[in-house]
Amino acid sequence: MNSQGRGSARFNIMQVVAVLLLLCLMAVQLEYVNAATYTVGDSGGWSFKTDKWPNGKQFRAGDVLIFN
Repeated sequence: MNSQGRGSARFNIMQVVAVLLLLCLMAVQLEYVNAATYTVGDSGGWSFKTDKWPNGKQFRAGDVLIFN
């Protein structure tokens, strides 16, 4: 009977590890959901005179910049 109890305890530990791994993966995905996409120059398009374009924007790791 002892071996049965040990086996089920090991199975429960594996379930906990699987749930923790799943939660970590979900946390990584949330970072991508929060990423923003910016079109450089807005509707005017990109040019070399976009020095004021980034004013008021907060860029973060994972954001995407599109140059049209």
